[in-house]
Amino acid sequence: MNRWVWMGIALAAFLAWGLEQVIVAPLQSGDIYPPYSSLRSDPLGARALYDSLGQVIGVERLYKDRRTLSGSADAMLVLGVDPVAWSALDGETIDGYRKLVENGGRLIIGFLPVRTPLNVPLSRPVEAMWGIRFRYRTGQNQEDQESVPRETALYFEPGPNWRTHGGFVERQFGAGWIVLIADTFPLSNEGLRERRDATLIASVVGPARRAIFDENHFGVVETGSVVKLMRKYRLEDAVAVLAIVAGLFLWRSASSLLPARGAAAGNAIAGRDSLAGMTALLYRGVAAKDLMSVCFAEWSKMERNAAKAAAVEEKIRGKDAVAAYRDACRAVSSKKR
Repeated sequence: MNRWVWMGIALAAFLAWGLEQVIVAPLQSGDIYPPYSSLRSDPLGARALYDSLGQVIGVERLYKDRRTLSGSADAMLVLGVDPVAWSALDGETIDGYRKLVENGGRLIIGFLPVRTPLNVPLSRPVEAMWGIRFRYRTGQNQEDQESVPRETALYFEPGPNWRTHGGFVERQFGAGWIVLIADTFPLSNEGLRERRDATLIASVVGPARRAIFDENHFGVVETGSVVKLMRKYRLEDAVAVLAIVAGLFLWRSASSLLPARGAAAGNAIAGRDSLAGMTALLYRGVAAKDLMSVCFAEWSKMERNAAKAAAVEEKIRGKDAVAAYRDACRAVSSKKR
């Protein structure tokens, strides 16, 4: 029985370790999120930027549809955008970006570093609507199109309405600004570790007092699930404690700390019956020579016939206990007949 219990504990521990590697570890490192997500802490993420800005201004993550920015105090960062697919968006969607900044604020679109694309869409509405062209440098290795390169092939040819800065371009729409960043490597965790271009980050964010990192475009949507609440309130350790308590409960239920009933039953001590107890009591409390007198005294308390009692007393007087007992029995029996 103990062998099976220990095997169950070992399997439960192995299962807990596997769940930690599959669920908890990816959540901590952010590997399950797309590149340039602020939830990733590996080199391809942007969590370092999120934490760094949080030391200076207010930061938050957006898990819902984008809303209109409220004045110049807000800056929304949309990082990790595929430039090839984004440049081919329809005019209505492109115009939706413009409406976000009509009342003020900064919309910062950081494009994912890419190699020279094999196919470029012929229709690019953003170039006609915003007066900016998306261009790609040639000569880069195009064999590996899956991994994210450190240096991007993307660059802009902005029109006269755009301001060109070192590393990004910006244009005013209404009361707000739209910022396009081609080379976003300095914004990644790895880029901040190697370059730490604080001037670039300060210029991109501008005078904003709050930075909003858009996670909705990655497909990270707020659903109110249990996992989200656990991540929000950091209940991973509490769940681990509950798992340990549940394992101990199962172990306690499978193996009792008390001896088995069968082992204790074989060593049971048998007691005496009522007759043996009465005999032992008489041996200890009444001497052998006084036994018949004591018995007669107790019997005479219940006998109402004085003549009968006197006859029995005469039979047992001066005799040993056995003979007196026999004579007393004969005297009582003769009176009954």
